[in-house]
Amino acid sequence: MSNKQFDITVFGATGLTGKQIVRHLYQLSQEHPSLYPSQFKWAIAGRSEDKLQAVLDEIVSQYPESTLSKPTILTAAVTQRDRLDAITSQTKVLINAVGPFRFMGEYVVRSCVEQGCDYVDVTGEPEFVERMQRTYHDKAVTNHTSIVHCCGFDSVPSDLGVLYTKNLYAERGWTPTQIEMFLRIHVGEAGMRGGYATFESAVHGFGSAELLREIRKASNLKKLEYVGQRLTFHKGVTKDREFGYHVPFIFADPSVVRLSQQIFATGLVQDKTDRPAPPTTQFAAYLLLPSLWAVILYVIYGYIFSFLATIHWGRQLLLKHPEFFSAGLFSKEHPTQTQLDQASFEVILRSKGYEGAISVSEPPNRSMKVVVRGPEAGYVATPRIVIQCALVMLLQKERVPPGVLTPSTAFWQTDLIQRLGYVGITFDISN
Repeated sequence: MSNKQFDITVFGATGLTGKQIVRHLYQLSQEHPSLYPSQFKWAIAGRSEDKLQAVLDEIVSQYPESTLSKPTILTAAVTQRDRLDAITSQTKVLINAVGPFRFMGEYVVRSCVEQGCDYVDVTGEPEFVERMQRTYHDKAVTNHTSIVHCCGFDSVPSDLGVLYTKNLYAERGWTPTQIEMFLRIHVGEAGMRGGYATFESAVHGFGSAELLREIRKASNLKKLEYVGQRLTFHKGVTKDREFGYHVPFIFADPSVVRLSQQIFATGLVQDKTDRPAPPTTQFAAYLLLPSLWAVILYVIYGYIFSFLATIHWGRQLLLKHPEFFSAGLFSKEHPTQTQLDQASFEVILRSKGYEGAISVSEPPNRSMKVVVRGPEAGYVATPRIVIQCALVMLLQKERVPPGVLTPSTAFWQTDLIQRLGYVGITFDISN
């Protein structure tokens, strides 16, 4: 790996997320230059050299005090195998921002595994992630290559938050048995606008739910075994005494946490100091809604969405009119800077467990709340998170196991949580 020319390559740098990743690389070099290795060399890649140069011209002028050297511009489409292999063969860590990943991602994963290029991405598509884990894990291990999916807001805050919670229990000599996640999105007066790529991934995710079930049936990963009193999962609209109205969280986080626990339980990653793997816990995830009116809108639009997403013509209709079918929450237009500046998120992890003997008949006797906070999730937090994942993989290669992994299984022996604090993603115990 030492003879590779580029420390990091950002692939898909002209898309909205990729462009924000490039922007944050410059911003980070001004605010925290010590987080980079010495003599850092990098590249940006995509289909059009002119568009890549335009991205650079726009961003470089905004960060006159940046310590970054000028990136090399590389061109390739995901289907151009020779060009893609030329990029991954020269790169130590590739950040992939080219989606939808269920259509575009495997080309890049295959190239990275074959060329020995470590990889992180910003996908939030469980079917793609679990298919890659089943298809490429063994070969990635053989080639000493780490492929880590879901390294953005999907699903680092929740997946590492669960790991962080388990570690806190271990420090106290307790055993966690159940964790509930509640996502709260804060928006300002300008409102919010989710990106079209997120909406597109959700549409295709609903359409491929049956494929995900088939992948899981064929999986060789260990089935999860839970201990302690059973955690009740609320399938519909529920009003929690502490947090208010919530509905099941339908995006990637529950699948990623589940996959992480299976990877740990199967023994695919080992601590070099023989520290035991984190225990398996029951997990449930919910989205918090701010009012009864929001609940009503969610139910109406959610029913229409879930119906149309299962039919081919319905998916085409959803993708053609995202704003109409999401009450304006998703659009083909990018969010404004004011919307991004005013938004933030909280991932609340409410956990329970036992000190002493674990009992099915007795309720847990210990509890804890962990809160993960950060800026706007999709286009501010995600670039910050994925860059730190890439830098940890670059600087702490010996602590990141090989294979096709999730954030917590890849980074559980690193200082990623501490590094995320430097860029505004914080993990705290709540009183």
